[in-house]
Amino acid sequence: MLSFLKHHAGELVGWNWEPSVLIGLGLLTGAYELIGRRLRVRRPEQRWSNWQRFSFHFGTALVFVGLISPLDAVADHLLFSAHMVQHLLFMLAAPLLWLLGIPAWAAVELIPAGRFQRTLQHITQPMWAGLIWVSIMWIWHIPGLYDAALENEAIHIVEHLMFLAAGVIGWWPAFGPAPASIRFDPQPRQVLYLFLVTLPCTALAAILTLSNQVLYGFYGGAPRLLDLSPLLDQQLGGLMMWLPGDMVLVGATIVVLIRWMDRGAGVVGSGHQLQTEVT
Repeated sequence: MLSFLKHHAGELVGWNWEPSVLIGLGLLTGAYELIGRRLRVRRPEQRWSNWQRFSFHFGTALVFVGLISPLDAVADHLLFSAHMVQHLLFMLAAPLLWLLGIPAWAAVELIPAGRFQRTLQHITQPMWAGLIWVSIMWIWHIPGLYDAALENEAIHIVEHLMFLAAGVIGWWPAFGPAPASIRFDPQPRQVLYLFLVTLPCTALAAILTLSNQVLYGFYGGAPRLLDLSPLLDQQLGGLMMWLPGDMVLVGATIVVLIRWMDRGAGVVGSGHQLQTEVT
């Protein structure tokens, strides 16, 4: 452990200013602002709120923290639980915030009609979106593939990109900025969708938390930090997926339920007003 800290102390306490990450996130931020400004000029009657801009940029900031801060070095070298924090940022938090940052009217302008729109419509339908989201999560937690990603930087980059893409696809049926031509299921089916995708996430978290053996050889042989044994570290990581992860999904389900109730109240109110006018 002392030898490892001697050689990697700078990585563990410092920020890793990886140029490819900085350029990628910078281009994403610049494209969002540039395209948003042009669309607002073209459609001044439409609203693109500061809250939406904050949401998108906060999502990007979470990816920045996950890849640039000391969290990345700790996750890559020492702690499974730190790696699980990264996964939660990349699969749950950042993609959801990105989607919340794009108004539906802007999606009409940004998503071209034709093959791309048809493909997007297909893969973001609840059945396929949920299958993609859950499958990517489970596949990358297969011990052999998980260890391979930690030992090979190229595989690790692919893993992170797939997490981000799967997160966007997975959240889209409930929170995607869908244009009218690719409108998604009403709230009751969105609630069912979020409930169903929570189950396999909980199952994976339970396996990690309740296992009595270390599943990932990479962390089994990693230097110990904070006196956490490899098994306790794995169980802590499973609990992070189980509790915060499920809390995000349950919170999202509650938001959809509130939308559903508000929509029902609006329909009832409109019907009562119409009946009053007729009377």
